[in-house]
Amino acid sequence: MKKQDRRIRKTQKLLKQSLLGLMEEKDFKNITVKDITDLADLNRCTFYLHYADTYSLLQEMESEVLNDFQDMVSNYRYVFERDSLLPIVIPIIQYIEENKKICKILFKNSVSNDFLNRFHTLVQKNGTAIIKEKYPTASQVTLNYFLDFITYGLTGVLKQWLDKEIPEPKEEVAEFVDKVITGTAIKLLVV
Repeated sequence: MKKQDRRIRKTQKLLKQSLLGLMEEKDFKNITVKDITDLADLNRCTFYLHYADTYSLLQEMESEVLNDFQDMVSNYRYVFERDSLLPIVIPIIQYIEENKKICKILFKNSVSNDFLNRFHTLVQKNGTAIIKEKYPTASQVTLNYFLDFITYGLTGVLKQWLDKEIPEPKEEVAEFVDKVITGTAIKLLVV
């Protein structure tokens, strides 16, 4: 893979930061390329060298976060035991805490459900593989309901945690998520 020029990375980062700043103030649908470039102190031609429109900029930001989540799951997937997902959950919660601004905006983005749909797909794809390894006798119907329950529940927990002014420590959230997932899995999936 060819390494990207430092100036390009810097410009793209500036455009992303500007979009995030604007999304804290107003709905994405009301943000224009001009708004972004004015805040970034760049011209519109520079924006269009990198992105087709505001949606493509947002899509790239979403993809970067989802790719980071996927990398964490892939890197830690085989570290945990049957009765705990903490080795996967802790790095994800840590990442969310360190990238709170973008995560909060993406989980709350009312423009489209694309990020949430893609997040749910990521959780379900990885969850299916993990559960089939750990609980090979689980029925497909039970597995599907379990994954929907976990996916939407996890999204709700993350949204609530991100919305709090003074949230619980990340370790408490990670332990809660782990207990809910593993406790439910043991009750439902062990045959």
